[in-house]
Amino acid sequence: MPLSASPSVDNIIIGGPTQISISAYVASRGAGTFTDLGHSVGGAEFEQKRDRYKPNLDAYLGSPVSEPIKAEGMLTFALAEPLLKSLAYCLGMDPAVEVTGTTPNFVLKSNYSKRGIYQQVKVVGRGHGTNSIRTFIGWRSVPLTIEKWIWKKDAELLYKVTFEVCEEPDTPASGAWQMTDS
Repeated sequence: MPLSASPSVDNIIIGGPTQISISAYVASRGAGTFTDLGHSVGGAEFEQKRDRYKPNLDAYLGSPVSEPIKAEGMLTFALAEPLLKSLAYCLGMDPAVEVTGTTPNFVLKSNYSKRGIYQQVKVVGRGHGTNSIRTFIGWRSVPLTIEKWIWKKDAELLYKVTFEVCEEPDTPASGAWQMTDS
């Protein structure tokens, strides 16, 4: 069953909603104006991993030190039948430029050679705070992949998107993302 043009928690019958929104990248982290992309199907997944340097010294059977040399974070979610404006954001494009038309007929044109833009991605779902809300914000994120799209009879039209959450270059001590329970 397709979602309405205006995403609503009322469309979710079982389980807690996970809402995805996106903003232009701003240096003040999280202070951007977020645009609602809709609710995810199956929630959202965040993975952070680190590569480490572990020297093997003859004097030890194990590594005496383990120093980080690379870190990366990936945020993945699937949107059900999103508007073309939402899809443009997920492709790292500016919908004000790349989406044309009038309601309800729109056109999204993609240019593989155009440089993508950094964005802030926010995921809001259930948490442990006073209001049972958990908010994740990846401050400097860039879309990596959108898995294959399938158009066929009786199938959901899902757009599974993966964003890389990058390190904040201006003040790296502040990190790449934050999670808040409220």
